[in-house]
Amino acid sequence: MAVKKCFFGIKTDRQVDGDKMNRAFMDKVLAEGGESAAIKACMQCGTCSGGCTNADLMDILPRSLVLMVQRGEWEKVLQSNSLWLCTSCQICTSRCPRGVRPSDVIEAVKAIAIQQGINNDSTRFNQIFVELIEKRGILFEPELMHKYGGISAIREQTKLGIKLALRGKLSPLPAQVKDPQKFIQALAKANQP
Repeated sequence: MAVKKCFFGIKTDRQVDGDKMNRAFMDKVLAEGGESAAIKACMQCGTCSGGCTNADLMDILPRSLVLMVQRGEWEKVLQSNSLWLCTSCQICTSRCPRGVRPSDVIEAVKAIAIQQGINNDSTRFNQIFVELIEKRGILFEPELMHKYGGISAIREQTKLGIKLALRGKLSPLPAQVKDPQKFIQALAKANQP
């Protein structure tokens, strides 16, 4: 069977630099939620990294992270802090000229990392966040802060919390979802395999 080529002459089973793609690893990422990520379409233009709001904090920029996923460099990706700094703002995705969805790739890789047992401050924060959303349906930030950082974290952020509460940006009391039954149904649907 002849290898299919892209419109600009590069074989579709190879990256822009000619390296063979790691099909097994890409399939794993795609199966975890990156079905529409179009990982193979990445031409390494760097537009995603240029628009990333956290690029100055990341050790591996979104462009390089997609390249590492193409190559199957799982250990390097796993050791990177970039996975946990992505805010899923979708700027990288909205600016990509080829329809690649780097934010979907990052979210899928995060899920794989958590399934494989990676445990760091970010995964702990995410787990607490999800537990609190499941509990109440709406996040109550002081409770999140207490569970994540303890009383000392709340004390450190008290001034900011008061300012936010006075401006109506933070409720001093937990809010409730408007229709708890609908929320429970939506949560059950989201948790189905």
